[in-house]
Amino acid sequence: MDELLQARDIAIGLGGKITDNTVGFIACFDAESIAESYVISLEDLESLAAQQQEKCVVVVMVSSLL
Repeated sequence: MDELLQARDIAIGLGGKITDNTVGFIACFDAESIAESYVISLEDLESLAAQQQEKCVVVVMVSSLL
C-alpha cells in the first residue's frame, strides 16, 4: 500500500489529475511525454502495474490482478 501512495504522490508532483478506484488510480497528465516518464519512474515499484493510454496512466496493485 505504501508504494501505491508513493506512486500517487509522484503523479501529483508531475501535475497529474488523479481519479481513484478500488484497486489503484488513474493519473492523467498534460502531455503523453509526461505520462511516459511517469510509467518509467514506476518500474522499480514491484507491487504495482502501470499501463499508459495516451495522456493517462492506469496504476493498480499487482495483487488485485491475481
